[in-house]
Parts: sequence; C-alpha cells; structure tokens
Amino acid sequence: MLLAEDILLLATEDATGKKLARYTDLLVAGGLLSDLALAGNVRLTEPGESVRKNRMVVVPDAAWPADPLLGEALTALGGKPAWYPSMAVERLGRKLIDHKPVDELYQRLARAELVSRTSHRVLGLVPTTRWISVDGRYEAAMREQFDAVLLFDAAPDPRIAALVALLTGAGVLVPVVARGRNVDRRALKRQGKALLTQYWAAQAMQRAFQNRDAAAAG
Repeated sequence: MLLAEDILLLATEDATGKKLARYTDLLVAGGLLSDLALAGNVRLTEPGESVRKNRMVVVPDAAWPADPLLGEALTALGGKPAWYPSMAVERLGRKLIDHKPVDELYQRLARAELVSRTSHRVLGLVPTTRWISVDGRYEAAMREQFDAVLLFDAAPDPRIAALVALLTGAGVLVPVVARGRNVDRRALKRQGKALLTQYWAAQAMQRAFQNRDAAAAG
C-alpha cells in the first residue's frame, strides 16, 4: 500500500469515518509526495545547482512508478522544472489527470475491504459520505509499530518514520497514537517533531497547511 493510503486510513476515525486532519487533501498530497521522494522520483535541490536550493525537482532518470496514481502525481509535477515544495503539495491535493486523490484512495481502501462507504447527513440535513472501518487488522499492525517506536524507543523503519512525520506535520499524531490512552503527549510531540525534521516532504505538507490557515485567516 502507498503511504498516501496508510496516512488516510490512520487519519480517519474507525467507527465514525470522521476525518481528523484539517485538510485531508493536503494530508493525502503529502503522502503522495513522500511516496515519490522515498522511491527517488523527486528530490530537493542543493547549493550549487542551476535551480535554487531547496526546490523540488523531478528526477528524470528514475524508474517510473508502478502504481498508476503515483504516475499521475509525477506527471502533474513534471509540468514545471522546479517547485516550492509546499506548492507541489498543493498541486497534488487537487485533481490529477483522472482522479481526485482523496476519493480515489478511499475507493482503493474500500476495494481492499478495509473501509466501507456510508451515507451521512451533517446536522441531519446536508448529505455527505463517510468511510467506516470494516477490518482493522492492517491498521492495528501499523499502530503496534507506532507504539514500539514512540512508546518503547524502537528504531523506526523509513516507512513508519515517514508516517509519523506526516501525522506530526498535520497536527494529528497525538489523537492517532493516543486513542484515549494515558500516554505522555509531550513526549509524543517531541519524537514526532524530531522525525519531521528528517522528511522534507512532510515538512512541505506542514507548510502547505500553514499557508492555507493563513489564507483562511486573512
């Protein structure tokens, strides 16, 4: 499964289908960018290159992604020679060639029989769709890995570390990991921030969150 699928599953409440992140589209986009970064399809520029440092560029000689959604994402980013990383997140949060990423990823989770689509009315009036957990075993296995890393100091693999960084950047690490348990929330946040500094794609997603907050406040 993609990081983008995992992060969406984790940030959706199992019983209610409520989305925990303020901007689910940006959260999923951060997952897609992280998938591309870990696969070596995109990178940040460094000092001395023709493009200014800390811009996101597509790696032209990297293997094309096998997953079609990642292929769409890479095509969307290939339209410019370089991106501010947060703007790349914004671009991936919008409709790609054929799909809106959030909708497509929920449908993929449903096809994997991890969630089920249900109808819901906000305040009893406005119809909306929610995705309810139907098989929690896959998610429970991820949560066990989070506990091992964040509560018992195990060394994270790159995938779990990237997920923790994304959850931290979206401000939902504590509710996802704590789940009503009596855990040290300050320690969780501290560990999450430490991993966030190691993953530029998650930092870009966090900046996209901040930019949207600022635009809404203005």
